[in-house]
Amino acid sequence: MNVIEEYEATPPSPLGATPLAPHEAVDERFTAPIIQEIIEVWRARQDMVRAEQKITLQIKSICRRFCAGDKKEADKLYRSMQNGMEHELAELCYVSCAGLFESRTPLKHYKKLHEKALVKLAEQLPAIEFCNSVRGFGPMGLAAVAAEIGDMSKYHKGLDGVMKRAGLAVIDGERQRKKAGEAALLHGYSPSRHAIFWTIGDSLLKSQGKDETAGPYRKIYDARKELERARVDSDGHAHNRALRYMTKRLVKDLFKSWSL
Repeated sequence: MNVIEEYEATPPSPLGATPLAPHEAVDERFTAPIIQEIIEVWRARQDMVRAEQKITLQIKSICRRFCAGDKKEADKLYRSMQNGMEHELAELCYVSCAGLFESRTPLKHYKKLHEKALVKLAEQLPAIEFCNSVRGFGPMGLAAVAAEIGDMSKYHKGLDGVMKRAGLAVIDGERQRKKAGEAALLHGYSPSRHAIFWTIGDSLLKSQGKDETAGPYRKIYDARKELERARVDSDGHAHNRALRYMTKRLVKDLFKSWSL
């Protein structure tokens, strides 16, 4: 049995903890073996995601070519090739990108394997009981947080440090964001890491139900959105602020659970 076959049979990775970047190797937030393995498997999973996204974009580019640049029609063509081939150009277009469609199959396969490994690894983390109690979070969400944040108990600045690492802090009275010059160092903002926490928050909100079935985080979101709606010009802006607030509450609760 080779390494790949062993990985497929018994994830997590048989490679164990792998070397980190120099700045991570001396950072106690990332030195625990379980955290190191989560980081490496998470990066492998993200590599599969990015590769699949690139191929998808290439397929959609071919669709636009067949539709003379019409993006809406190209989207219809793309969806048709995945479901029923009803579009008049679907069969012809598929001939040009069949190899690309097929090349996504192993990427999806290994992404699922990495996710299976991440779930098993997450089950060894301190906050797994809290994670399992939150509808819409789950072990994959916990693994993603651990991969991006590391060991929450090792932050010298406590919750404030965790929030800054996640891109959810307030710096000099404004929300943490991408900056230039000296402000960039102060904000320490990673767009890709913030996007992961935005995705976690969005998934949480969608899973929390609404009205009579609303979970606790949905109620936090609804209350905050009502408050923000009186402060901003659009419902979309109020949604973004409320989602950020709800996500910060989740991170805060996770931090408390991790530190018990």
